[in-house]
Amino acid sequence: MGSAGATAAKAADTPEQTAKNFYQWYLKEINANKSPRDKKDIFQKSVSKRLSKWIYSPAYEEYGADYFIDAQDLDENWQVTTTKAVIKGNNATLKVLLAAPKGKKSLFKQTLRIKMVKEGGAWKIDSVNNRELSA
Repeated sequence: MGSAGATAAKAADTPEQTAKNFYQWYLKEINANKSPRDKKDIFQKSVSKRLSKWIYSPAYEEYGADYFIDAQDLDENWQVTTTKAVIKGNNATLKVLLAAPKGKKSLFKQTLRIKMVKEGGAWKIDSVNNRELSA
């Protein structure tokens, strides 16, 4: 696994860092015309068991947009920032903002509502924009 994969897969102490690590890796993969789903080990370290099961199901193949950016297109200039997570026990919610840095032209920006769960002592992404998963 390369350094980008190592960054995404490394344990993060906070929901914010977990989400930021994942999205930085995810966007880098897509911008390099790679399929992040091919890196199942990283997904399993970054997303909940429930979400991982859906990602590798036929239902995901039929989904009409990229689930993690909630869009069909992305902006190659996007950088990742997060809001402070609201933590309640083993659940957390936060927002991830995908936007170009100041001074760079951007086609659009995206704000994502992320729900996370703590599994095995690690924070993992469990849903994006409250999308229901159908198996």
